Amino acid sequence: MSRVLTVLVPVLLCSCQPALDTHCEEPTGPQPRCESPEAPTLLPPPNPATTTSVLVEATTGPTREFEIRDGRPYLGGEPVVLWGIRWANALASEAVTERHIRNLDNLAAHGINLVGVYIQGSNGGWPDPAAGRNGYTHEGALRPEFARRLAWLVREADARGMVVMVGLFSPRKDQELDGEAAIERAIVETATFLREQELRNVFVDLMHEYNHRRVDHDIFREPHGAEKKARLSAWFEAAAPNIEIGVCPSEDSGTEDHYPGMDVRVIQKEMPIPKQGFVVNVEMQRHDPYDNEGKYEAEEFDIMRAYFEDYREADNAALLFHSAFTQGMTGKSGTGPHPEMGGYGESEADRGVRFYFEWVRGQIGRWEYPRHLAAEAAEATGAPRDAPTP
Repeated sequence: MSRVLTVLVPVLLCSCQPALDTHCEEPTGPQPRCESPEAPTLLPPPNPATTTSVLVEATTGPTREFEIRDGRPYLGGEPVVLWGIRWANALASEAVTERHIRNLDNLAAHGINLVGVYIQGSNGGWPDPAAGRNGYTHEGALRPEFARRLAWLVREADARGMVVMVGLFSPRKDQELDGEAAIERAIVETATFLREQELRNVFVDLMHEYNHRRVDHDIFREPHGAEKKARLSAWFEAAAPNIEIGVCPSEDSGTEDHYPGMDVRVIQKEMPIPKQGFVVNVEMQRHDPYDNEGKYEAEEFDIMRAYFEDYREADNAALLFHSAFTQGMTGKSGTGPHPEMGGYGESEADRGVRFYFEWVRGQIGRWEYPRHLAAEAAEATGAPRDAPTP
């Protein structure tokens, strides 16, 4: 019988959010470092060599709880408006996760309060699409180092009043699981981990791109997709009944975006926004190529702004911005995946997604839980932006 160790989940203690909001946002050129009275301090992560159980003991209590009420999102009992970004490979290593955590304050300063991460890493981009890491063993065990990084990021997000979408499986990695028993084990271990760690500011995409042509396992494919998705959901709910879940269909693959037992209506790319339920597009249509990440053609900015406007008008939906710049491992820049906003994406010397950050800040406002504050009014009066009423 293995011993269960008490493991301290590392926490980022950062005091630079005001600095980021006031003088760390430059329209051009490199970004200055935050100048705050205290430098950000990282508590040391546990040593993976001494971690013998995935189910580490919680040390900081429950996070705020994410819920859906009448088709609208709530966090900690407060109605919230969610604007997100897809960080599908943020759990790839200790350093990559730390880098993403150190950028959470900049997200909040620009109004972004929802991040999406995957335990089975997604497309690694250029030069190796398979470069994303797999957080499960062949037998379906949740790897301790991935569990630790996930808890670290989720708690840091909660400290800023943010929500985390946790994805489990992807069509790039599902073939590495040894059959349906391994899939069930992975689901149950992940659900149990989230429940026992009291990580409640989350919702789950059980299988990303269900029925994708690349998927191997029958339970992730049509026919009879609704029944199979319901089985996946039942395994998760038996271990963590209070965490909202959904399954993302592969666009134009013939599988539906709803099924019995679904909590979140998950869609991707350019799928229409359904009128019913709480909808999350967990993968906006990408417009930068993986082999030239963070570089956009001039006409694509208007296309993307139209996406943003569509989701601003849909009060039952949230969007996770997706790009090769934020997801690709290494990339032409040699520094991916990028949690930083970088440049405006107008040239190879200006790689980045700053245009999305600035659109959200300008049109929605910066994020101070539980409200967005209008960019100009917030500085003058602290007036909140409109949000759903209970």
